[in-house]
Amino acid sequence: MTPAGDGGASAGIFDLDYASWKVRLTLAVAGFVFYLGVFVVCHQLSSSLNATYRSLVAREKVFWDLAATRAVFGVQSTAAGLWALLGDPVLQADKALGQQSWCWFHITTATGFFFFENVAVHLSSLCFRTFDLFLIVHHLFAFLGFLGSAVNLRAGHYLAMTTLLLEMSTPFTCVSWMLLKAGWSETLLWKANQWLMVHMFHCRMVLTYHMWWVCFRHWDGLVHSLYPPHLALFLAGLALLTLLLNPYWTHKKTQQLLVPVDWNFAQPEATAGRPSGQELQKKRP
Repeated sequence: MTPAGDGGASAGIFDLDYASWKVRLTLAVAGFVFYLGVFVVCHQLSSSLNATYRSLVAREKVFWDLAATRAVFGVQSTAAGLWALLGDPVLQADKALGQQSWCWFHITTATGFFFFENVAVHLSSLCFRTFDLFLIVHHLFAFLGFLGSAVNLRAGHYLAMTTLLLEMSTPFTCVSWMLLKAGWSETLLWKANQWLMVHMFHCRMVLTYHMWWVCFRHWDGLVHSLYPPHLALFLAGLALLTLLLNPYWTHKKTQQLLVPVDWNFAQPEATAGRPSGQELQKKRP
């Protein structure tokens, strides 16, 4: 089966021959290079323009740049996911097998992004001797899942696009962490962003329930279109998100709204004392 087109309405990048391995591989590599570029540009601009960034230790600078890169990807993913969820008539008509050329673009570039994420997370873990099991598992499942969608010409696009919509929280997470490091945790801006971020995490949980409903409603189509390892990987990843990752992250972000602490880098004694983001900033030399 060849990828479905957009009925002649598409143009440019969405009008490529996505049945070609070369096209899909090129776009995956382009996704990797683009988001690597965002990471590098963020470092350069922040080093030149942001005093808070210059005061951070190396590991925090990497986290800052990764947060900004994820935020850019989150904007792309949210726009694509919302259109698939609410607007695209082809995907709405067949949630198991429906394909669109514009979806192929997002699936291939997302594959490149998640490969970049895995490289960044593992290099960061090696350099700074850290280990975040939840984050590593999350990015591994995301990369393998989108790689499976990128190589399988029969796979429908609706569930892949709604999976991208789970990135709706990443821009708010980026803003939250940057403002916290700048000592703005007592401001209305930080609190409003935190409220929105917590709301986005609740929306993520509702979205995973919707994805389960789609799986059960269109089970036969999924079984016939996805390779068994890919389907098993998707269901396992969705189960992890539904039962463990989303509830855990929602709890942590809600807790952070009440107690503005940088859980990623605060020392154990500081966390126990529950200082605010501004107090953490004041302690910085």
